[in-house]
Amino acid sequence: MDIPGSHGIVTLQSSTSQLASPKDKAVRSAQDSRLDWWSIAAITPAIIVLLGFLFLFFYGVFQSLTDLKFGRPLVHFIGLNNYAALIKTGDFWNSVRATLVYAGSAVLAEAVFGLALAKLFATDVFLARVMRPVILLPLVLPPMSVALMWTTMMDPQNGIMNYLLSLAGIRRFAWISDPNTAMFSLVLIDVWTYTPFFALIIFAGLQGINEEIKEAARVNGAKGWATFLHIELPLIAPYILIAAVFRLIESLNQFDIIFGTTQGGPGNSTSVLSVRAYITAFQNLAFGRGAALMVVNWMIVLIGTFALVKLWRFVRQRVS
Repeated sequence: MDIPGSHGIVTLQSSTSQLASPKDKAVRSAQDSRLDWWSIAAITPAIIVLLGFLFLFFYGVFQSLTDLKFGRPLVHFIGLNNYAALIKTGDFWNSVRATLVYAGSAVLAEAVFGLALAKLFATDVFLARVMRPVILLPLVLPPMSVALMWTTMMDPQNGIMNYLLSLAGIRRFAWISDPNTAMFSLVLIDVWTYTPFFALIIFAGLQGINEEIKEAARVNGAKGWATFLHIELPLIAPYILIAAVFRLIESLNQFDIIFGTTQGGPGNSTSVLSVRAYITAFQNLAFGRGAALMVVNWMIVLIGTFALVKLWRFVRQRVS
């Protein structure tokens, strides 16, 4: 405040920090220090785990630059020779193609079917009420159990899948026993297993849409499909893309379902990079070459994820 005086105006400023005694300041400083230590202690486990993952990753990259092989006493640094040898083989490019086909087909199909299920759950029909409690069942099953279950169901001779097709008058299907149909069969298993993940995320997005927006569209004469295409779909597009990011990462790294059903066969028709890396490292015992395959797989995952995240940001800005 300003107080007039004989020598002018004296400005008095007071603050809590100035009024506090040195003893209070010392106590407060000690309390702040304790809080900082508690914060550091709380995040220490996460930091240790992160450093552990980083160490394993960079160690794997280092292995890919060596001729590490089981039973060989000396390991030599050979630079990019493993990568140069890989790109010269047809099996490597076949694995890259199989990985991209599997992941792209699975994610696209799951997005479409997940959207359909989410729209179904948003209604009050009897089928929606029946499916809601059991929709999570495929997600909670171990992937290897899913692989073994579907292997039995897809048996060309005694499997229930061909029996159901025969009831509809459709001839027997080779499923995972034929190189021409094995990839389709694996994508079908992946779609059955992970479509509920898409459905739940998209359903959450549908629930977040303001009913006033849809009501305004109906008042202006928009029909059901027009409301969905021009109102709902643009608003839930970020949800679809963020679900696609997670599923793309998992699909490009998928191992359990593929190895548990076909082990990369018949032939090399389903030999994705993760399966080929396992066979190279743990069956052929060429750990350096197997590590190189996993690094290539990681680079594909990084590029695909980065592209989808950029698309998600663009769509989110448009929606906002």
